[in-house]
Amino acid sequence: MAENKTLCAGLGTDIQSGTFLMEHEGADLLRKYELPIARSTIAKSKEQACQIATEIGYPIVLKGMSREIIHKSDAGVVKVNLKNEDELTSAYDEIVKNALKNNPGADIAGVLVQEFVPKGMELIFGIKKDPTFGHQLVIGLGGIFVEIIKDFSMRMMPVSVDDVEEMLKELKSYQMIEGYRGKKGINKQLIYTICLSLNDLIEEHPEIEELDLNPVIFTDNDAYICDVRILITKHKEKELVRKDLSHLKQMINPQSIAVIGASTNEKKNGGRLFKYVVENGYKGKLFPINPGAKEVKGYKAYPSLLEVPDEVELACIIVAAKHVPDVMEECVAKGVKAAIIYSSGFAETGEEGKKLQEQILAIAKKGNILVLGPNSIGIASPNNNIYTAFGAALETKVKVPGNIGFVSQSGAMGSALLSRAWEQGAGFSRWISVANEADLTTSDFMEVLIEDELTKVITVFMEGIKNPKAFSLASARALKAKKPVLVYKTGRSSIGKRAVQSHTGSIAGDDAVYSSVFKKFGVLRINRIDEIIDVSRAFTVQPLPKGKRIGVITASGGACSIIADLCSEKGLEIPELVDTSEEIKKYIPPFGSAQNPVDVTAEVIAVPEMFKKVVENVMKDPNIDGIIVMLTTNADPGAFIIAQSLIEIFKENDKPLVIGRLGADNIAPQAMELYNKEKLPVYPTPERVVSVMDYLVKYSEILKEKGIT
Repeated sequence: MAENKTLCAGLGTDIQSGTFLMEHEGADLLRKYELPIARSTIAKSKEQACQIATEIGYPIVLKGMSREIIHKSDAGVVKVNLKNEDELTSAYDEIVKNALKNNPGADIAGVLVQEFVPKGMELIFGIKKDPTFGHQLVIGLGGIFVEIIKDFSMRMMPVSVDDVEEMLKELKSYQMIEGYRGKKGINKQLIYTICLSLNDLIEEHPEIEELDLNPVIFTDNDAYICDVRILITKHKEKELVRKDLSHLKQMINPQSIAVIGASTNEKKNGGRLFKYVVENGYKGKLFPINPGAKEVKGYKAYPSLLEVPDEVELACIIVAAKHVPDVMEECVAKGVKAAIIYSSGFAETGEEGKKLQEQILAIAKKGNILVLGPNSIGIASPNNNIYTAFGAALETKVKVPGNIGFVSQSGAMGSALLSRAWEQGAGFSRWISVANEADLTTSDFMEVLIEDELTKVITVFMEGIKNPKAFSLASARALKAKKPVLVYKTGRSSIGKRAVQSHTGSIAGDDAVYSSVFKKFGVLRINRIDEIIDVSRAFTVQPLPKGKRIGVITASGGACSIIADLCSEKGLEIPELVDTSEEIKKYIPPFGSAQNPVDVTAEVIAVPEMFKKVVENVMKDPNIDGIIVMLTTNADPGAFIIAQSLIEIFKENDKPLVIGRLGADNIAPQAMELYNKEKLPVYPTPERVVSVMDYLVKYSEILKEKGIT
């Protein structure tokens, strides 16, 4: 009871943490925040119920109140549309009988007498307290179909009026709220007022775990909350302690490295790690630590870290887990600033491994050492030729430097994406495998990448967020710096960790919470695995569009239709070309289309100079914010000339030019080589080219919403 002192004391009830309030208790609480609760009073007897009903006015609703009965309708303790005293007294007796039948041990607090609300549109307003991110507001289509239709939107609280308006527009039922076929919609001011009052409620009562207001019935100018369900509990709030990241530069750009566990056998992880450091041109001091070897790849080996005569900034620890604590003690004694632990066998393996992980973290804190891992694959910094990683992706001979800062919580997936990205010509500023995040987290590396001049976009392969406050601060800083944060989040189909008894808890799963959080923080959620590389590359080279008006240029009527359909699905606009259309007609045959989408036909593709004129005119149109060019099967040498033209137009303008090419690369090797040389991505399908443009537009809209120019 002490855990919920404020709420329970205010209600004057003996309520334990982790239980639902009875409806009349919840209603009394909500009235204090001027929420539109349907008129109701609890009765302790039939006689009192009749008196209350007379005061409220028939028809009325009766609801049995018991803390042991959560789902009242299922238990038969709800009776509606009672028109007179005879119906009321009969229903009262039946409610008491059904309550005891449902739960013979139920303590019946009374029967709630509530006004019978007129018909109207039914919505649900819900709150879910996520253990990681806190309270989330849910708005959706209410009534009996909540969990069947699942038409809802979610945002992290507190919400603004703009947030609520966005939420409503995301609903499939938005047109019903707005009004349709001559029918008047809901007075949205009533919705805004409810949501802002719920902000106040949660600010003063953070112990609310779940809340359902369902249904909330809206008539012409009124709203009625007809059912209230509130679960209270108490989570111990974690306070954010800002980590000192000053030593992280020694991990990212070390001047001296000791590899503890370096091996002369390059089939072993320790051998591969040392090989990659050496063969990729590391320029700093390098010390292999191996008590059984005199040298490794031409470098003098030392039996222990303590015998290295020089300063060591970064320790790369790749020994069996049981030996890591002793190595960490040597790191403390040596004055090492940062350590990467590649070894597995820690928290990912169970309770014993977790204890071992806590032990090494305690040693690291004693020596003020920053730790990456355990179970990490390491870090790659292609621009600086520093590869303190042992992933198989490093076997490639082509390692492309660039401007993508990539942070992965999955070593295997991160390594696979790195190899695939390099194959496609995508370049990285940093690639980081954070693994167990015993010390340094994804958010810490986001902070570093925001400051990194080589990084233009921050991409994260995410399984979860360990420190939500740090993530929110890093996301805010990235927005201010106009560095897009792209997140691919796994676990979409995961279910909650506990059974939920509210409608809100049922529909608002863990994945929906992450989407809500990303929207709140201005993070772009990547929906498909193949989009990770596509979109990351685009943000390193493309300017942001000022709006969502897209010009589409193809050499195929079929491609025009496909691109138009895909743009429509994404909410991208394809405006008419007015004066520009007349100009385009000069360069295309009469059987082409000079209107947007523009079909230049195969004849113009055969005359690349004419194609360039068309693209230039669409680019100059003031009603166009970005251009999609979807090529089909053009071959060299014409394809090469078109590539030259598109690159020239791209460099001379400040609008995004996103290029797709459906034909095989091997019929236009010169063109593809030129695109790669100029770092201008070419996407192989209409779906991927439209998706890239959509992400550029979304980020531009995020900056506008946040007031960042």
